[in-house]
Amino acid sequence: MANTIPAVEKAVAVLDILGARENGATQAELVELLRITPSTCYRILQTLLEAGWIRKRSGKRFDLAGGMLAAAMKLVDRPARLRAAQPVLERLAAETGLCAKLSVRQGRDQVPILRAESPRSVAVSSRLGVRFPVIEGSVGAALLFKTPDAEIAALAAECSEPVMEKNHPEIVTARIDALRLRGFCFNAGVNRWKIDAMSVPVLDGEKQVAAALTLLGSEEDFRERALPGLGAALRKAAKECARLVE
Repeated sequence: MANTIPAVEKAVAVLDILGARENGATQAELVELLRITPSTCYRILQTLLEAGWIRKRSGKRFDLAGGMLAAAMKLVDRPARLRAAQPVLERLAAETGLCAKLSVRQGRDQVPILRAESPRSVAVSSRLGVRFPVIEGSVGAALLFKTPDAEIAALAAECSEPVMEKNHPEIVTARIDALRLRGFCFNAGVNRWKIDAMSVPVLDGEKQVAAALTLLGSEEDFRERALPGLGAALRKAAKECARLVE
């Protein structure tokens, strides 16, 4: 990606891996996973150790440390406030009859952090905590609503998953255009999971994207005549969520 510093990107990648692994990682594992030289990995680890962002555990393993939390304290409250949106999702699911989920962006990924199940006995659902490429689906478009086209193209080029948007980033920008035009974007099952989904962004007090709110269902749930009503319910719920992160 233009105007980035490779050494910083590698350090961020180290932190991402340590944050995702329950037991941290050894230097050798990081070298293999990131395909960097042992000397580069060593210098990154020593720098992060000195800053207190990581710590060395037994067995030559490294893991995140409290210094990183101190550096990001002003962000700590946001996930907690977003989790307070669970009643909003429950009401949305009850009103629409569909599964509702709230997702956030984490670097190149999207991660669902909240879910309210459909009240129906048989319905589409989604697992929490599973990472997907940030460019994928209607969720991706909502999370990238404020992102420049050039950055979207770069995210697509860097994506390692076999998603349609990887080779066609214009799909993401078209969905963002739909968000601006209709107030929601709709993915009619053209994804790996063959699931229909409708998403809107949740904006914070500075009008930046804090999360994406999504309804999941089947083709019958999202017939054209139903879209305006579902979109209105989704936008209303998104505004309620937004009040939590103002």
